[in-house]
Amino acid sequence: MSPLDVEADHGHGTASLQLDALRLSGARLALRSTMGWIDWLACAVAAGAMLAELLVILIDVSQRQMFNMAFLWADESSKLCLSTVAFIGGAAAYRRGNHTSIRVVLDLMSQRWAAGVTAAMEWVVIFGVLITFRQSFVLMAGNWSNITPFLHISVGWIAMPLPVSMILIALFALERLILRNTLATLLATGLLVGAITAALIGIDLTDSILADGDNALILMIVLFFGCVIFGLPVSFAMLGTTLAYLRVTDAAPAVAIPQNMVDGTGNFILLALPFFIFAGLIMERGGISLRLVRFAMALVGQARNGLLQVIVVTIYLVSGISGSKVADVAAVGAVMRGELKRHGYKPEQGAAVLAASAAMAETIPPSIAMLVLGSVTPISIGTLFVAGLLPAAVIAICLMTLIYLRAPKRSDAPSLPGSRLAAIPGAILPLAMPVAMVIGIRFGVATPTEVSTFAVIYGLVLAAFVYRAFPARHFFKLAMECSTTAGMVLFVLASAQSFAWVLTSANLPQHLVTLLDASGRDPNIFLVGSIVLLILIGTLLEGLPALIILAPLLLPIAAELGIGGVRYGIVLILAMGVGAFMPPVGIGFYVSAAVAHAKVENAARAMLPYLAVLVASIVLVAFVPWITEVGPSLMHGK
Repeated sequence: MSPLDVEADHGHGTASLQLDALRLSGARLALRSTMGWIDWLACAVAAGAMLAELLVILIDVSQRQMFNMAFLWADESSKLCLSTVAFIGGAAAYRRGNHTSIRVVLDLMSQRWAAGVTAAMEWVVIFGVLITFRQSFVLMAGNWSNITPFLHISVGWIAMPLPVSMILIALFALERLILRNTLATLLATGLLVGAITAALIGIDLTDSILADGDNALILMIVLFFGCVIFGLPVSFAMLGTTLAYLRVTDAAPAVAIPQNMVDGTGNFILLALPFFIFAGLIMERGGISLRLVRFAMALVGQARNGLLQVIVVTIYLVSGISGSKVADVAAVGAVMRGELKRHGYKPEQGAAVLAASAAMAETIPPSIAMLVLGSVTPISIGTLFVAGLLPAAVIAICLMTLIYLRAPKRSDAPSLPGSRLAAIPGAILPLAMPVAMVIGIRFGVATPTEVSTFAVIYGLVLAAFVYRAFPARHFFKLAMECSTTAGMVLFVLASAQSFAWVLTSANLPQHLVTLLDASGRDPNIFLVGSIVLLILIGTLLEGLPALIILAPLLLPIAAELGIGGVRYGIVLILAMGVGAFMPPVGIGFYVSAAVAHAKVENAARAMLPYLAVLVASIVLVAFVPWITEVGPSLMHGK
C-alpha cells in the first residue's frame, strides 16, 4: 500500500469517526429535545389543573358569600387536581433536579466512583417506578367501575396521574443515564441493579430471618438511610424501601403502596400548599422582597451589625408571603449579598445568618410545614398559623441579640435611596396579605385553602398591575414553574404517606412507646428527645418527610403525657427547621451558602453559635407553654 493509500485510508477513518461523533451528538440532542417537550407538556398539564382548581374555588367562595350556594363536587375536583399536580408535576420536578438528595458522600468519592453510584441510583429509580407503575395500573383498573357521587366520573381518573408519572420518571431517569454516562457505566450499573431487583422479586424471603418483624424494620431503616446517603432522592428512597419491605415480609399486597400515595394527596386542605407557593412566587418576581429588605433596613439597619439584623427581620417578613423557606433564602440572600460585601462582611457571616433565620421562620404562616402537619394530624391549620407567630418572634429576638453582642464597634448603616421613612409605604401593601389572611381565618370568612386562592389573585394584582414588575401574560409561565415546586413537595408527601403506613404496620409506634416507658414516661424527657430526634432526622430527610412520618406517631404519645398538641406541633416544626438548615448535611444550609457565595466549611464554622441559640430557643418555646398558647387564646377571645 502506497503512502498515499495509507493517508487516504487514515483520512477516511478520521472522517468516519467524526461522522459517528456527530451522529451521536445529534442523537443526544434529539433525545434532550424530545424529553424537553415531554417535560413542558407535563408542566403545562399540572399548571392547567392547578389553575382550573383555583378558578373553581374562587367561584365557589364568591357564590357562597353572595348566594349561600356551594359546589358539592369541589372536594372531588380537588382530589383530581392534587393528584395531577403531585404526580405529573412531581415527574417534571424530577427531570429538573428539584427532588431533594444528599451528595455529601458522593462529593468525597472520586469522579469515576461518584458517576457509577449516581448511575446505579438512577437505575434504582427506574426499577422502583416501573414496579410501582404496574401496581398503580392495577389500582386504577380496579377502581374504574367506581363512580364519584357528584361529578359522576370514574374514581380511576383520580389514580391515573400516578401510573403516568411513573412512566415519565422512568423516561427522565433513562435520559439522565444516556446523557451523563458512558455506555460501559450505563450497562454495568444497569446489570448490577437489575440482578439485585430480579433476585429480590424471585427469591421467597417470607420464611427467612429477614421477614421477622423487628429484623425487617431494622433492615428497612438501614436500607432507607443507605440509599439517602448515596444520593438517591428522599422521596424515591422512601418508595423503594417500602417496596422492599413489603416484598420481604409479605405484610400487605404491593397495591397498597399506590393506594396510600393517592390517598396521601387527597386532602382538600393540601390545595393551600400549591396556591401559597404560587402567591409567593408571583410576589417575589414582583419585587416584593426588595421592598421588604428596604423596610427592614429602615427599622434596624442603624443598629450594630445592622445588615445582619436586616436579614433576620426580612426573612421574618418575607416568610409571611411565600411559605417556602428555601425560596426566602434565595430571594433575600440575592438582595443582601452585594450590600454585605460593600460593608466588609465575610460571605460566611451572611450564609450563617440566612440559614439561622430561615430555620427560625418555619412557624411563620403560610408555612408549608404547617400545612403538611395539619394534613397528617388533627391539629387545626388556622390555629397553627396564629400560634407560630410569637415563637418565631422570640427566636428572632434571640438571634438578633446574639448578632448585637458579637458586633464590632463600627458603623455599617446601609445606604437607602431617599429617607428611611420612604421605605415604609412600599411595605404596606405586601404586609397586608398575611394580616388579611390571619384575620380571614380568625373570623371564619374562609378556610386556609380559600384564603390561599385570594392570596394568588392579590399577589398577581400587586406584582403585575400595581408594581408592573412583569406582564400578566407571564402568569401561565409562573404557574408552570410553581407546578414543579408544588409537585415535588406533594410527591414527597405521597411517598412519605406510604412509608409512614409501612412503619406503622412494622410496629414502630409500639417501639417508641416502649422506649418512652424505659425513660419513665417523663414529659420533659419526651420533649427533649423529640427535639433531638426531629433535628437529626430532619437533617437527613430535608425536614418535611421527617414531619410527615414522625408527627402522627409522636403526637398521640404527647397527648398521653399532657403536652398540648399545638405546642408540640410548633416544637416539632421548629426542630425540623433547624435540622433542614444544620451543617454539614442540611439541604437548606447548602442553599444558604450557595446564595451567599460562601465556602461550606467556613459557613459551617460561622453557623455554630447561631445553631446553639436556635436549639436553646426551641427548648425555651417547648418549656414555656405561654409562648405558643397566647396567640390561639387571643384568636378565640379567651
